[in-house]
Amino acid sequence: MRLRLIQLHPLPSYRLAAAVQELVRRQFLLAKESEAQSRRRGAAEFTAAKTGPLQDTLAPLLAQPPQPTIITFTPRPTFTLGRRQETSQLSPSEVDRLTAPLTVSSSQSHASAVRFTPTIVSTLRGGLTTYHGPGQVVLWPVLDLKSPLFANNGRPPLTVRAYSRLLETTTAEVLKRRYGLDAYTTGDPGLWVQSPQAAGGTDGPDYKEERKIAALGVHLRRNISALGVAVNLDTPVKWGPSRGPSQRASTGFASEETNPWLRFTPCGIEGKGVSSVADEGRHCFGSGLPASWDLRPEPFAMQWAAVLAEQLGLQDPVIDVADSKTVSKMLADARELLEAHNNIVGLP
Repeated sequence: MRLRLIQLHPLPSYRLAAAVQELVRRQFLLAKESEAQSRRRGAAEFTAAKTGPLQDTLAPLLAQPPQPTIITFTPRPTFTLGRRQETSQLSPSEVDRLTAPLTVSSSQSHASAVRFTPTIVSTLRGGLTTYHGPGQVVLWPVLDLKSPLFANNGRPPLTVRAYSRLLETTTAEVLKRRYGLDAYTTGDPGLWVQSPQAAGGTDGPDYKEERKIAALGVHLRRNISALGVAVNLDTPVKWGPSRGPSQRASTGFASEETNPWLRFTPCGIEGKGVSSVADEGRHCFGSGLPASWDLRPEPFAMQWAAVLAEQLGLQDPVIDVADSKTVSKMLADARELLEAHNNIVGLP
């Protein structure tokens, strides 16, 4: 079975993307429940009949699960909270700070800057507050960790930790293949890089700072996955507190009006910075990045899906990309779901 890639239209709301994910996840859960019922029914009938051919007749009637699926998108500016947080826990001043107008521009585009009003959304993942928005690629695999598809070559079923590790290694592999970046894991969640000092820095030629380049968060329901990875391709960045105002200003995102990371402590991790592929490239090549450093989310997602298929051991490495008509239909269904169930369990 092939991996399916659903690329949502540019800049959906985070809640709309979550509703698409919920619809796909429900397909897996319904198939799993149908299969369990069919097996129970088939076992009872087989026991009563005491005959082999009946089992062969019942086998094709078992529900077939959907294809393993990746939902990818770049959302409108959104601050997401972990499952241990509540919007009500934020003070009015914190809410005002997070939702103040945010001006978004790309370091690689001459297009006019766009002004957004960020939203705050609760999620089912662990961890604390983080940011998603333009310049990121978000990748949400929806698959059954216990599927026999992933047990090829004698592999054991995926555990929660093995699955999280799989997302990390897939992301690190793509960052290495596309950009030559050496991303790694630490005791803190996500993927990190060693960033050279900013231009004009005074910490010495060998100084490097550990900064986060990709966030990770997962949720499981009956072994069906949700959420996943967000990679900073061309977002604002943040240096740690050891950097003075001149070094922080050299990033070009020294104000909360343009830099969402300055409005909060990313993931609740004090003293750590946030990087992006574009910013790492600027330290390597100066202001102009080579043409081979394609920062568009779509080709990154395609390669990420292909590497995940490799890591999962799928026998058919070809990726099925959902066409525009299919994606539009899924978005329409997701809007209906949001309208009918504003506070549905599993949706932020």
